[in-house]
Amino acid sequence: MKKILIQSSTKIDDFPEYRESIKRHAKKILPNGYTFDTAGVTEKYNPGGFMASEFLNNREILQNIINAEKDGYDAVALHCFLDPVLDEAREIVNIPVVGMAESAMLLSQLYGKKFAVITHSLQLAKKEVPSLIKKYNFTSSSLNTQYFEVSLQDLENAFSDPETVINQFLDACEIAVEKGAEVILPGCGLLNTVCVQNGISRVRNTGATILDVTGAVLKMADTKITLQDISGTTISRNGYYENPAFLPKAQE
Repeated sequence: MKKILIQSSTKIDDFPEYRESIKRHAKKILPNGYTFDTAGVTEKYNPGGFMASEFLNNREILQNIINAEKDGYDAVALHCFLDPVLDEAREIVNIPVVGMAESAMLLSQLYGKKFAVITHSLQLAKKEVPSLIKKYNFTSSSLNTQYFEVSLQDLENAFSDPETVINQFLDACEIAVEKGAEVILPGCGLLNTVCVQNGISRVRNTGATILDVTGAVLKMADTKITLQDISGTTISRNGYYENPAFLPKAQE
């Protein structure tokens, strides 16, 4: 049995519908022979969308990833579109660690040439999502991030009353499509699972597709586990993800 830790950046126990939606979808996405657990953080630093707050939040996420390797997990899938501590984790653990945004942006190129991220806050749209797009070198493949203002609690409530949130999301999608977007990436794990639960996979009145970013990150974890097991392909320790244990010893 292969075991994946699905790591959220929220206090996931405060969002039970969200947690259950991840579990339902993971059971459908992952192949037979896989098990998974979900985890979050015990202290969420607010307000969200500010880099200082995310820095404080990320310390616990990194420790959870370190613990996951020690506890025998085969991979960690970050269920947050900000890909918190992805580089730091890859530097110090040897199990695959995959990010939602990175996975979604990579896979978007198989579905269309131009993508747009739709997120739920101005701060995310202004600061963090554009930084990720630049970091992953997808500037030429992306359009400006669109947003609509809702809280995480609003998104949690949308599991039982989705109409308002979905309409706001699709309105933002239409703006992105008018600007040339071919693929829409929901810029939040919670937002994505609301869309998945309600079968939202196309932008209304257009041919643009909405990528399941939860599915993307979980299948990427599955792919990396398989390539490691069957082909021996593991993360490079030459260059960006160098680990102190792999550095050449200085000549005496």
